[in-house]
Amino acid sequence: MIKESKSFRTRQVQFRMNPDKVKKLLAAIAYDDNMHSMADLFNQAADEYLKKREENEENYDGK
Repeated sequence: MIKESKSFRTRQVQFRMNPDKVKKLLAAIAYDDNMHSMADLFNQAADEYLKKREENEENYDGK
């Protein structure tokens, strides 16, 4: 058995969210063919956030 490096494992994150918001998100995900889970939604949102942040930093550095 090959031992997997801990640095390559995905991390589990726990947070609190308003129950009504969770209910709405789960319903929206159920009807979205491109989104399969809450984890997919948050990973996509995180990718978009980080991309925007990188773009803003490049623009700021370039004055």
